Amino acid sequence: MDMLHKIAMACIVCAAATAAGAAEPEVLCELGARRIYLGESVVYQVTLNHVENPSPPELVGFDDFDVTPGGSQPIDSTYITIVNGQRSEIIRRGRAYQYRLTPRRAGLLTVPAPVAQVDGRTIHGHALSLEVVAPNSQDTVVMEIAADPPSVYPTSRVTVRLSVFVRALPGELAGRNPVSIQETPPSLQIPWLDPRILPEGIKPVGDIRAWLTELREPGGAGFSINDLGETSVFSLFERRALTFQARPRRVTRKDAAGQDVEYWLYEFDREYVARRPGQFTFGPATLKGRFATGVSSDGQLTGESVYAVAPRVTVEVRDVPEAGQPASYLGAMGRFQWTAELRPTACHVGDPITLTLTLRGKGSLDAAVAPNLAEIPAVAGIFKTYEGTREVKGDACRFTYTLRPLNEAIKDFPSIPGAYFDVEADRYVTLQTEPIPVQVEKGAVLAEGQIVGPSVVARQTDEPEVRREGLYANVTDPSEFHDESIRTKYWVVGVAGLGGLYGCVALATWFVRRRMSDPAAMRRRAAAPRARRRLREATVLLKAHDVRQGAEQLRGTLVGLVADVADAAEAGMTSSDACRRLREFGVEPPVVDRLARTLDACDASRYAPVDVGMDGLAGEADELFDSVVRSLKKRRLLP
Repeated sequence: MDMLHKIAMACIVCAAATAAGAAEPEVLCELGARRIYLGESVVYQVTLNHVENPSPPELVGFDDFDVTPGGSQPIDSTYITIVNGQRSEIIRRGRAYQYRLTPRRAGLLTVPAPVAQVDGRTIHGHALSLEVVAPNSQDTVVMEIAADPPSVYPTSRVTVRLSVFVRALPGELAGRNPVSIQETPPSLQIPWLDPRILPEGIKPVGDIRAWLTELREPGGAGFSINDLGETSVFSLFERRALTFQARPRRVTRKDAAGQDVEYWLYEFDREYVARRPGQFTFGPATLKGRFATGVSSDGQLTGESVYAVAPRVTVEVRDVPEAGQPASYLGAMGRFQWTAELRPTACHVGDPITLTLTLRGKGSLDAAVAPNLAEIPAVAGIFKTYEGTREVKGDACRFTYTLRPLNEAIKDFPSIPGAYFDVEADRYVTLQTEPIPVQVEKGAVLAEGQIVGPSVVARQTDEPEVRREGLYANVTDPSEFHDESIRTKYWVVGVAGLGGLYGCVALATWFVRRRMSDPAAMRRRAAAPRARRRLREATVLLKAHDVRQGAEQLRGTLVGLVADVADAAEAGMTSSDACRRLREFGVEPPVVDRLARTLDACDASRYAPVDVGMDGLAGEADELFDSVVRSLKKRRLLP
């Protein structure tokens, strides 16, 4: 009966695998949240399930959203659920594409169904609903975004400034900084600070870490920016918000009623450089927090929760004007110098010489093009020209040409014009290289006595006759270059060596094939990549606040890694079994203890509907995973 039972189970497993492999392709759509405030963004994931070698889906009709691609990753996971004793599996194999959606208006919006092309067929996803809540009307906190200047040329700098106006505290506390009294710092979201979501063609000036360090407020008074935080040394999962504050100043502006009111102004400036023409949008920015608005009868401050939005601002990066563009325009923008170098400056008619034109300075050289010398009459009339090459290195662009002088009357290489666009002066500037003196002589003519004729003595020498220009013309028999006689002993040694080499290769191939066919070894080789893919999926779920599924996927990642290394069944391995296995492998006790705490936290989230600090767990899991993998590799348990 045991044998029949095993055969039956094997048939069931094969049937399940066949069914999974034959599953129909589908497009799965998921939102990180179903309700957000206007100005906030939401993660949107489109999964092409049961699709091999997929192409990115088409997002058509997303007119109510700004869509920012967030990359893609492979998906290979199985979710097991048990409801009322019924066990079911959800298999995902394909590729997941992530996007960040920023609504352009408030209301109940429809996220359209994406479209995918699979094997010549069109497959549609399903539409989703997203509730976008408009902020309440208030004048406790007012935010504005401005760009200075609002219109620039490529390579010019633009300053994007977020201004946060906070109404002064009431009564005797009016002289006190209003963001210094909150127990929880207001949460400020400034999306353009993240270089990963900046529009292509925009580059920040300076390091973001240095910029944040200047604004750091160690005392806790200030704003939390983009949820940046640090992990506490006293807890595995506790994460404290970092606070930042621009130097505030007190200003007077009108409130909603048109009255002059004192506000505290906080300005966050960041510089950017546009690399190409186009329209670039910054914002919106949002702020959430509780702010003091009055004083109670017993002298205590009273406040209200505030959600404020700063509307987006658009920066226009203009292309260079066509009017007045000189024929010698090189496509460079900024301020440059233009020089020429010729080597050698003394030659014969028809000899090749090298010309190097260099454009050096400050600005954009991305679109710089080599001038066509054949279209410059002063050059084409006296030199044979060849197409130039282009090399950009640092602040210089070099164009290199090969030329041949056509006659001996040439006395100098002419001046070459080169124009660029000065973005600061808003005009074209044409430069000229300096003429280069050259000395061109007639080509040498050989006299009859200079021609080397046949020579018996020359042909009897062991070495062929050579000169700077090549072999002498009198060498006509190739056998004079080396001995062409057949030497049998060399052939025998060569054939024997090849036979020995073939034997070594065959033996090594047999050994490698035998090692590669070992199921346990194959499982260990695939353990780390498989676990890393599952870890990325768990991180996505945790960041989308799907605590239960994220914790289950994270636990499966860590336990599955240990099971693959031990060549054991993952389904029956408990958290304590995984820790015991690592101890048997000789993994360091601190790493095993951290694994035990993480698995306990995952179990708590899987079986209890409470949040046990999963925001911190996502970051801790990456470090823990790397520690376990390093330790197993050190013990040669992983390749």
